[in-house]
Amino acid sequence: MAYCRQRQQFGKPLVSFQIVQDRLVKMLAEACSMQLYCLRLGRLIEEGKLTDTIAAIAKMNNTRKARQVIAEARGLLGGNGILLDFHVVRHLADIEATHTYEGTETIQTLIVGRDITGASAFA
Repeated sequence: MAYCRQRQQFGKPLVSFQIVQDRLVKMLAEACSMQLYCLRLGRLIEEGKLTDTIAAIAKMNNTRKARQVIAEARGLLGGNGILLDFHVVRHLADIEATHTYEGTETIQTLIVGRDITGASAFA
């Protein structure tokens, strides 16, 4: 957001362009939805009702969405999105590591698929 406020293009800050606002709003909406998943997980943990399936859905969703939001942020910064000065590339590397050690989206999908179908697709 700060970068888009500061960066001038065609004599106007990037935030004044419709497509930039659209992208920022969608990124915010995704971040809020990820927070809601986490809030719900926390409440389920407190109630002793968290299941592997629900945890897998949240991991699958949040890592996938986080990767998309960070990629969108990198795109908004243009060439500056790959510079360490703006931390976007660092976050991109961090989310790739998280995506891997939390279990790839594919593995989380198989966990959920096994639960909802009753059939294991694991080798």
